[in-house]
Amino acid sequence: MSQNSFITNRGRLMSEIIQGILPKTDAVDILVGYFFFSGYYLLSQGLANKKLRILVGLDVDTNSSKSIQVINTLSENKLSLGQLREKYYLEFVHLFNNSDFLDSEEKQKSFTLFYNKIKDGSLEIRKTEEPCHAKMYIFDYDDIHNEQGEDPGNVITGSSNLSYQGLEGRTEINVRLKDKQNHIDAKKIFNELWEMSVPVVDQDTLPAWEDKVIKHIWYEKLYAPYLMYIRVLYEYFNIPSKDNILTPYDITEGRYTNLKYQTDAVQLALNAIYNHNGVIIADVVGLGKSIIASTIARNLRLRTIIVAPPHLVRQWEVYKDEFGFNASVFSAGKIETALNHFKEIARSGEQFLIIIDEAHRFRNEYIKDYSLLHDLCSNNKVVLLTATPFNNRPNDIYSLLKLFQIPNKSTLRTVENLGESFRELIATYKDMEKAKREKRMTDEEIKKEAERIASSIRSIINPLVVRRSRIDLMEIPVYKEDLHIQSIMPVIPDDPQELNYELSESQLKLYLRTLDLIAESEHNDDGITRFKSARYQPVAYAIKEKIEELTKYLEKRTGVEYRMLVGRQKNVSSFMRKLLVQRFESSVYAFRQSLGFMIQSAENLLTWIEKSGEIPVFKKGGLPDVEDFYEITDDGVKEIYDAFELYEQKGLFTIPRRFISEEFMEDVKSDIALLKKIREEWFGADDSIKFDPKLDEFKRILSEHRKKDPKRKIVVFSAFADTVDYLGETLQKAGNPLRVMKYTSGDASSSNKEKIRSNFDAGVRKELQQDDYDILIATDAISEGYNLHRAGEIFNYDIPYNPTRVIQRIGRINRINKKVFEHLHIFNFFPTEVGEAETRTKEISTLKMAMIHAIMGEDTKALTKDEEVQSFFAERYRRELSKTETASWDTPYRRLLDQLKGTDLYKEALLIPHRARIARHTGKPRYGVMMFGKKGNDFVFKIASGNEITMLSAEEALSLFEAQQNEPPFAVDESFDASYQFLKSKLFSGVDKQRRDPRLLEALAKIKLIRESNILDKAYVDDLLTVAQADGLSGYEVRHLTNIKKNEIVELPKLISHAYLLRKLETMASVESGEESLILTEQILPDNGI
Repeated sequence: MSQNSFITNRGRLMSEIIQGILPKTDAVDILVGYFFFSGYYLLSQGLANKKLRILVGLDVDTNSSKSIQVINTLSENKLSLGQLREKYYLEFVHLFNNSDFLDSEEKQKSFTLFYNKIKDGSLEIRKTEEPCHAKMYIFDYDDIHNEQGEDPGNVITGSSNLSYQGLEGRTEINVRLKDKQNHIDAKKIFNELWEMSVPVVDQDTLPAWEDKVIKHIWYEKLYAPYLMYIRVLYEYFNIPSKDNILTPYDITEGRYTNLKYQTDAVQLALNAIYNHNGVIIADVVGLGKSIIASTIARNLRLRTIIVAPPHLVRQWEVYKDEFGFNASVFSAGKIETALNHFKEIARSGEQFLIIIDEAHRFRNEYIKDYSLLHDLCSNNKVVLLTATPFNNRPNDIYSLLKLFQIPNKSTLRTVENLGESFRELIATYKDMEKAKREKRMTDEEIKKEAERIASSIRSIINPLVVRRSRIDLMEIPVYKEDLHIQSIMPVIPDDPQELNYELSESQLKLYLRTLDLIAESEHNDDGITRFKSARYQPVAYAIKEKIEELTKYLEKRTGVEYRMLVGRQKNVSSFMRKLLVQRFESSVYAFRQSLGFMIQSAENLLTWIEKSGEIPVFKKGGLPDVEDFYEITDDGVKEIYDAFELYEQKGLFTIPRRFISEEFMEDVKSDIALLKKIREEWFGADDSIKFDPKLDEFKRILSEHRKKDPKRKIVVFSAFADTVDYLGETLQKAGNPLRVMKYTSGDASSSNKEKIRSNFDAGVRKELQQDDYDILIATDAISEGYNLHRAGEIFNYDIPYNPTRVIQRIGRINRINKKVFEHLHIFNFFPTEVGEAETRTKEISTLKMAMIHAIMGEDTKALTKDEEVQSFFAERYRRELSKTETASWDTPYRRLLDQLKGTDLYKEALLIPHRARIARHTGKPRYGVMMFGKKGNDFVFKIASGNEITMLSAEEALSLFEAQQNEPPFAVDESFDASYQFLKSKLFSGVDKQRRDPRLLEALAKIKLIRESNILDKAYVDDLLTVAQADGLSGYEVRHLTNIKKNEIVELPKLISHAYLLRKLETMASVESGEESLILTEQILPDNGI
């Protein structure tokens, strides 16, 4: 194709040829299908002093993503002349505010020339009445070059629109006509079309152009910082809603009411699920997380699998029926069953909804149950219900996120790389914990660092979390008003109060002596034989000279590291000792049961060893973390001992007795003898309870409280089921006027649950309420899933060592759907010496302090006085409460936005166009160009200072955008455009950080070796490598890969199935980029004193 005959943009460009013609012209007429400002910009300097008429046959460019995409609707919809003009105006406004074509200093100068030509009448733009695809550029030569009319000008016709693509960017076919007749004919055609066209922009229509276009674009506008601030709040907090969302009221035909904060939560959660495949519902206890999740499930209309603690399974069966969604409910201990169920019934490519109640139980990604859950959630939609997650350890939160996020292929836009960000936070947290242990940081420094880490977590996961506290509901006007209309008023409970029971001198001595024998002691050199808890740590007794041989034996036989095993067994031993102390403090009955369990367990162990010559040891991972022992069963324990045996059986292997010192056998026998001696001293030869001053005083206190306020029912909590059974059976004996019901997981019948509901749930209709019971004694099996708000008092029968449990307990009587009492009371129950109340010595009783030290540890060592203990527990309670019952960081912003809605300021702020920019002279802590953008439904805040770009959390960004109503705006300075263009080019791009967890790097190396071995199918190994590189495997799977032996490789697909990997790859492939839009920009400059 010869450049001499045609203009193709392959040799000389169309724009270059036009630029060569323009100096000889005094007027130009252009007929094109589409007018793109990018085309005008290329020619603007050459057209500056020319008379210019542009006739548009189809449309202007309206696509904001720099690509050319036009849909012609004019031929299908006959528009009036006025409608055609209006359409053009709207398209130009959209072009200006939502694209890059005019978004630079140079292009703004070009637009100024464009605008000035309209003002002086040298530019007119019209729209053809009928669609026209023709392209023709007519150049009228000036008097110097037209040879007295013999050469009136040139014509170029062909395929090029007035656009960058047409003039330079792609191959076109155009021809330049120089013949006089061609020029005459072209002018005739153009003028005929011009006469029948609609004026869009010219001197006569300038007022309309300015009103419809200039007024609505950011060009040469300085918007007040306060209005910019309001616009940012609106963009960030406005909840995108989908039509036809079903509400709780709609779904249940009025059984459940619509609370505004709950329906908003449903909408926010649905948006998070659509954008990120999952959501964390973290509203505080008592605000209806289960109702929100059930409403989500009904709206999604996906087949659903629910994983819940055993005591909540029945509740979820009820919810799925009430809310009418298709679900199968599985106990948290049956995850493998749930996964197999999914694999059996899921159709190819089908997505399920996975709801996980009390998801914080699955915070350890290195155990098998987590790995199974990780598989179940893969490429499904996920709803996690949990306590507020921001204050937890970063690795706990990271594990939850990995259930529906692939760290190196994340949908989140709050950080450049999710995995890298969390690895940094995890490392920082570990450093902080180490500094705390080594006392290298003060308490205040630790607190500040912990708050900083929590803030970082919050900013990262904010788009995935729905969380409201009662304080939020009172401080956000729209929620407060909604609750007021429905006669609902949230209550913040009072601080815990202390009650005491007295011991006689002989009882006190027995308590103290027993506690000294069973608790960890600092006086091991005083000649007294104390409980060693030896039975739980046999490997700690390894013969020194044989440790190296034992290490190799363990590695060869089991892959278990000796040091890790020793450390784990010592932790378990310490825990079992502390558990014995806790049960001793709880009740004499629980203590008696523990003594029996531990004696029998140790005797069974000795029998095993004597018969087999082997010592049983348990694999790493076979036992849960120490803190997880409390979550093995519904009640947290009789229980614990049976559960311990069960875990032993799962991970059992044996080592020859020759590796272990005889001291182990001696210490186990010593422990048995000691425990039997304690049992004899307490319970005698007949093993019966001789006295119980704690229960005697408790009966009196209960009677007193019931007489004082008969309408206020009482809930008594203990961590231990056998304490509850003991209290319940004792208090239910004939002749006791107290009407008592007990409840543990063993009492979880439908009839008992109905009794609890009718006697303690204020939400039950009046005519169905009963008054058969005034006092409910229960384990924490009832601290989730029950409404007990006809009760107004809670007693913690045991020392409340776990403040989170206390908050959950209070949540049972502090329900949002109905307020019964203005104040809610909490009581803790402690031992005290006889006579202390009379003498008022203010010195804390020896036993009370010893109990607290043994159970609570180092945090309580400095306590010496009663008031200090009272304030210690109150402070721990308030601190835990503050993790939930505090205003969310965004509540002040939401409150302001609600207050401004409907005002002139609010309406004015909403008129600010996208890409508006101003400068501010402030005392803000950061300087530079700050940009607010949106990708899909997620927001991005970044700031550029010099060559440094920093991603901002929403929390920090909103504080930087925050402004006072009287603050003036300023024009951006000469340094703005360079920073602006640089930041804009990086606004939505992430940083590919290659630093990975060392364990993952080791696993990747193993996968590459597996690939080279050709043992497994290549396609499988390639997919495994791809998923692992994206950090898409669970910690359990990564650890398995790092430890895998050559003879185990063939079994790998059984643990990590190809179907699982393919679902991970589908998730990775479905990560949508989303439409990008730049919303607002501010240049933050130092305060200039104005």
